[in-house]
Amino acid sequence: MKNSPHLALPYRIRADLLQQLAALSRAGIAPLQALPMMKLPSPYQDRMVATLQGVKRGKNLADAGLHSGLWTPLEAGLIGAALAAGDPTPVYRQLASYYQEKAQQIASIKSRLMLPALMGILSLLIPPLPQLVTGALSMGAYLWQIARTILLAAGLATSGIYAYRRFQVRPVHASVSWLDQFLLVVPIFGKMHKRRNLCDFWQSMALLLEAGLPMFDALQLGLQGASNVLLRRQLARILPLMQKGATLADAVRSLPDIHDDTLPGLIHTGEASGKLPEMLSRYAKGENASLQLQQKQVADWLPRIAYSLVAATIAYGVLTSSAFNPQVPGHL
Repeated sequence: MKNSPHLALPYRIRADLLQQLAALSRAGIAPLQALPMMKLPSPYQDRMVATLQGVKRGKNLADAGLHSGLWTPLEAGLIGAALAAGDPTPVYRQLASYYQEKAQQIASIKSRLMLPALMGILSLLIPPLPQLVTGALSMGAYLWQIARTILLAAGLATSGIYAYRRFQVRPVHASVSWLDQFLLVVPIFGKMHKRRNLCDFWQSMALLLEAGLPMFDALQLGLQGASNVLLRRQLARILPLMQKGATLADAVRSLPDIHDDTLPGLIHTGEASGKLPEMLSRYAKGENASLQLQQKQVADWLPRIAYSLVAATIAYGVLTSSAFNPQVPGHL
C-alpha cells in the first residue's frame, strides 16, 4: 500500500528552519554537519532525523528531505536546483522570507477571527439561558450542553484545519474533489481563494526560475504551488502551448481564466528584458498586498455579522421561551 503524503510543516516552522539553513550555509557548513545542529518541535523532529540519515547514505538534502517529509515537492525542486547551481543560500533566504510572510498573514487572520469565533460559540450557549432561568432546564443539563458545544466547535475546527492541510499537499495530478469546486463558488471567499492560488503559483514560478530551473520543468513543478486541482488543470494548459512554440505571455493570454489585465503585459516585459522571475515576483507581491487588504476588510466585517446573529438568536430564544408566558400552577 502506498503511504499517504506527509502534511507540510507549518509555515512558521519552515521559515525558522530555512533561516537557520541559510545562516549555516553562508558560514560554509555542509548539510551533513548543519542538520544535527537544528531541532524541530517534537511532532516533526523525526523528519529531521530521517533527513539526516538520508544525507549520510549519500542523498542530497533535497531528495532526503522530500522522502522524509521535511520538504514539499516544490521546496525539494527549488533546493535541488540551488544545490546543483552551487550555492543554495539565496534560495533558503527567499523561501524563508516567503514563509515568514505567509505565517504572519495566517497569524493576522487568526487574531481577527478570534472574536467572530467567540461570538459564534456564544450564539450557541446563550439561547438555552431562558430555559435555565424558568427551570425548564437543569444546571447539570445546561453545563453538559455548554461542554458539548465547545467540544463540537473544537472538533470541527481541528478537523477543518487538518482537512485543508491535507488538501494542500495532494499530488499534482490528484482527482478533483467536491472541496475544489466548493471553494471556488463560495461568495466573496471563492474569488479570494482563486486569487490566492494563482498568486502562489506565480510566486512559485518566480522562485523556480530564479533558482535556475528550465521553464518547462518549472511549469510542471510550479503546479504544486496551487492547491486547487481545478486551477492546476487550467495552469497545466500553459506547458503544451509553450511546447508548440508560444511564449509564456501568449500562452497565458490565451487562457483568460488564469490571468488578469496586468499579468500578460508583465510577463511579456519580463521575457523581452530577460527579467521574467523579477516580473513574476513583482506581480505576486502586488496580488499578495491586494489580497491582504481584502482579507482585512472581510475580517473587519465578520464581528459585526456575528454580533447581529448572536443578538437575533438571543432575541428569538427569549421570545419563544416561556419567560413572557407565565404558566398558572395546575392546582389553582
